[in-house]
Amino acid sequence: MLNPNEATQLYDSNTSTLQPMRFSEILDTTFSLYRKYFLLFLGIIALHFFGKLVTYSLEGFLPNIPLKSVIASLVSEPFAIVSMGGIIIASAITYLGRHITSRDALRYTLQRFFPMFGGYLLWLLFFVIPFISISRVGRGISPELLAMLLTCIPLPTYFLVRWLFVVEAVLLEKLPIGASLKRSSELVRGMWWRVCSISISFLILSGAISIIFKVSVVCILVLTNIAGETDVIGIIRWAIMESTIDSSNLPFYAIMTCTDLVVDTLTFPIWIIGNTLLYFDLRIRKDQSDIEIQINDNRLTEVETDAKSN
Repeated sequence: MLNPNEATQLYDSNTSTLQPMRFSEILDTTFSLYRKYFLLFLGIIALHFFGKLVTYSLEGFLPNIPLKSVIASLVSEPFAIVSMGGIIIASAITYLGRHITSRDALRYTLQRFFPMFGGYLLWLLFFVIPFISISRVGRGISPELLAMLLTCIPLPTYFLVRWLFVVEAVLLEKLPIGASLKRSSELVRGMWWRVCSISISFLILSGAISIIFKVSVVCILVLTNIAGETDVIGIIRWAIMESTIDSSNLPFYAIMTCTDLVVDTLTFPIWIIGNTLLYFDLRIRKDQSDIEIQINDNRLTEVETDAKSN
């Protein structure tokens, strides 16, 4: 175990960094890390890009069978989960001023894949069941039943935020699923609204950046007449709502598909890096001081060692 002198020396360069942060500071640090270690994150999100490519390929070549899009998404989901874990590890290590490679981050994530997947699946169910089900079924049910379902939303939303850091606890503190759920609840306790608002802000921000890039590409294609006879309103609807483009112009369709793949892949880490920094902010606040978390945070040192030694 590190004694205080050794720990202070190890983390001396980051003593001033590990302080409670305002939202603006978390936002600034998120983009600073992404920009500074872009190649590191690029190596990790390449796996997510491959998963998205698999989804597009399956949706294009599978016959029109029920749940075709669901099957395609399930096949690519493990790629997204491993990529998400790699981003969390890379964000944590680089935030503390240390170094790791994309390969090591992904390798460690694979070692912790099953507990991470279990924790993520539990968290995701609180989103899928109430929100996706209501959006899909809402059109075919009575207004009274729909209103009844909507009144149930606050409960899953509460647990969505309360268990927001279950994956971070599994990966960075090497806790089992049950302990990770408890740990996330402890961190969020007393700061639910702050965590909820910051997390939603990052979701909106990453979505807005994605839409801006896509709409910019749409404008260029329309102005250069590459879009041909394709409906402009349909293109904009695709950029904002991710609806399917109805176009017989194969080159244009290929450009838009590639744009979708690239933009979604590049914006994928923003929310994850922001949440990881928010996780550290909560730990610093709960542990009272930055130097205390530095001295006692031996688990993250073990994570870094495990990732590089295997």
